[in-house]
Amino acid sequence: MSIRQILLVKRTCIPVRKKAVRKIVVRKKTVPQKKRLGLSDIVNRLRRRIFRLFNSLSRRLHRISLDVSRLAGQVNDVSAQEKQLSAQLAQTTQTLNGLSGQVSALAARTEPFAAQISSLQAEVVSLTATRRAVRTLLQGRIGTTVSIESNAGAISGTLTAVGEDFAQILEPTGDIVLIPLANVTSVS
Repeated sequence: MSIRQILLVKRTCIPVRKKAVRKIVVRKKTVPQKKRLGLSDIVNRLRRRIFRLFNSLSRRLHRISLDVSRLAGQVNDVSAQEKQLSAQLAQTTQTLNGLSGQVSALAARTEPFAAQISSLQAEVVSLTATRRAVRTLLQGRIGTTVSIESNAGAISGTLTAVGEDFAQILEPTGDIVLIPLANVTSVS
């Protein structure tokens, strides 16, 4: 027999006693005295309380089961997302490893070029060192009279400008002469 069946037992099973009401007269007023409950009243009250408690617990259990179902669905969704992310991570790791191998191969192929570039830079520095020194010397003497010896001969005059790779001299005759710095052999 279930609790619900026990709670729904008819009242006729338990004999009901009549309630007696006693009144006490105090200063011309009647005050009802507390009723003494019979066994059937106590059982009926307990039955109602148990029935209400049972209904309340049933509703709570139903809500909890709905929450558990909802949470189980969310856990399944998160688990599916975790699997997708794990697969994407594996694919990304594989791609990264492939790219890393390509970078290593390219680095190995560029090492000889790096050595050649270093030697060419050293050669350019050695070839342009004298030109830079001459340019620096001439820049300090702009506006003065200089005599420059070059592959083409000696040129004298007022130094008017110094460019990246040339010097400009104004001769006493009024002629302007441009001399490549690479051809300068001496400056006085």
